[in-house]
Amino acid sequence: MSNCRTRLIISYIINLIMIIVFISSIICEIVDIHNNPDSVYQSVWGLFRYFTIDGNLLSCIFNIIISIKQYQALRMKSDKGIQEKTISHFLYMISLISACTDIVIFVVVMIIFLPMSNSEWIKGLIGTYKSASVHITIPVILNFRFLFLDRRERDLKLYEKIFGGIPMCLYGIIMFILCGAKVFKSFNKDEGDGYIPYPFLDVYHQEWYFCTFIAIFIFLFGFGISILFDFLNKKFEKLILPYDLEEGEENEGEEKKLFVESLKE
Repeated sequence: MSNCRTRLIISYIINLIMIIVFISSIICEIVDIHNNPDSVYQSVWGLFRYFTIDGNLLSCIFNIIISIKQYQALRMKSDKGIQEKTISHFLYMISLISACTDIVIFVVVMIIFLPMSNSEWIKGLIGTYKSASVHITIPVILNFRFLFLDRRERDLKLYEKIFGGIPMCLYGIIMFILCGAKVFKSFNKDEGDGYIPYPFLDVYHQEWYFCTFIAIFIFLFGFGISILFDFLNKKFEKLILPYDLEEGEENEGEEKKLFVESLKE
């Protein structure tokens, strides 16, 4: 089996695992909401207040699209056909967005939330299947796939390199607007559906300069991660199972190269 097909199979399995894990974790959350009136989400609608859920849902949709293309590629007999199906600018861009969205979730949980949490909060963040799935499992496997297995069709232009930060920035803008409009009123669970998911979004109980700093940080962090991950993908994509062509295809490519050079002469 060629490296090209092996890479595709590993990437395809990772995508399927991600989709299954996310859907199963959401089902667990919905069941918990119905069985536990004290659930932090309080309602099914409450799930979508959190960037963790929104970001992973977006990643799941993107990975379903990628998986469909990969399934079509698996039916190809040649490595050339596999590459034509799986190496595209569109697939690379949605994979970049997916990877950046999930690494933001992972970094924020590990570096910010866990150190400032008590044992109960830690259990809620990573101590159950449903929480560990969206905070650790999915970000780790998706970013492994993106950094080591995904290939680009061409180098990105500067404005394209920041696309990975768009979901995070859109979430920040929408949430600040909703909090400002008092759709979400306070970082207090007694507010019910008006409960603000993150304390730094509480514009009515925080200093204006703190909220401004957080807004700027969200933009810079999201765009910075996107640029960094595009750079890392270019460095790491050939470290594991570099693409190789079948013997016949390699000869065909060499013949084309010699033909072009003869024309130049």
